[in-house]
Amino acid sequence: MKLIKFFSIIFFLFTALTGYTQDTIHRSVLNVTVSDFKKNVSPGDKIFFVSKKTGKIYSGISGENGKFKITLPNGSEYQIKIKSFDQDMNYTAVNIADADYDMEFDIGISYELPKTYTLKDVHFDTNKASLKPASYKSLNELAEFMLLKKTLKIELAGHTDSDGDEKANKILSQKRAETVRNYLIKEGVPKSRLTAVGYGETQPVATNSTEKGKALNRRTEVRILEQ
Repeated sequence: MKLIKFFSIIFFLFTALTGYTQDTIHRSVLNVTVSDFKKNVSPGDKIFFVSKKTGKIYSGISGENGKFKITLPNGSEYQIKIKSFDQDMNYTAVNIADADYDMEFDIGISYELPKTYTLKDVHFDTNKASLKPASYKSLNELAEFMLLKKTLKIELAGHTDSDGDEKANKILSQKRAETVRNYLIKEGVPKSRLTAVGYGETQPVATNSTEKGKALNRRTEVRILEQ
């Protein structure tokens, strides 16, 4: 009886001093470096690690040197996602073994933003430059992204379908692009990093002979001017 009691005291002291328990969760430290395909470091990138086991999301932001550290629990595969204009980009997955000890290793993420990107779910009232409320989520995402990527300069390109007068369409597309620009400025993005250009119906990406094609042509694009 005394022996059991003595062992219990020793185990309690060991646990208190080392933090060890049978339920201890072991973790891995990832030293992450973000760069483009030419290995130029990429600051201001928000990287997500999504556990396929629990669904929990972990994230980090690359510093001026393109690096950050993140700690993840062992024993799960993590989907890596990169924050982009208004939707996260899937990158790859990394598997961290279910080791009963802590680990540390390096991981490199190389990617480049698309030079032109069509914003999802950004829509305007018919024949007007006023945004529909459903557009706010995508534009908030874009504003957040621009605030992270502090050197990025973009053009907001407005496009219409071919219905109506060509000159009127060009004016409308310019006003719509300016509406998006003003929204981003209101959210804190410096206006010097934003250019608004309306192209009207001159740059279709689909046929204007169907409603589906017209819907694709009515769009707002982000075009990278400077990174």
